[in-house]
Amino acid sequence: MTEAATKATTERAEPRDFAAFLMEHRRGKTHQELSEALRDLVLSVEETRKAGKITYTLTIRPQERTPGAVMVADQIKCSLPEHDRSESIFFATDAGELVRNDPRQTALFSE
Repeated sequence: MTEAATKATTERAEPRDFAAFLMEHRRGKTHQELSEALRDLVLSVEETRKAGKITYTLTIRPQERTPGAVMVADQIKCSLPEHDRSESIFFATDAGELVRNDPRQTALFSE
């Protein structure tokens, strides 16, 4: 390798804009999915007043048959916050069943 070629390969060029990659990956579908996930997350956070999270994972592996080519796969996980769920009171019977009325309490008015 010549000295000029060695110098050119060791110098770090400006990285390509990540947003440009997102617009091209899967023909823009990844960018669209991330945009929708962000909107859904913001709306859900505002509604529930709880935190949520988006995780974007890229997996890059060499393409075995073509030197210099790589395969790019991705995964989007969106954890939306949930509303608190209400509780109900039940009473446990001796048989292990759940009932709405306390089986140990006598009725005030009998039929």
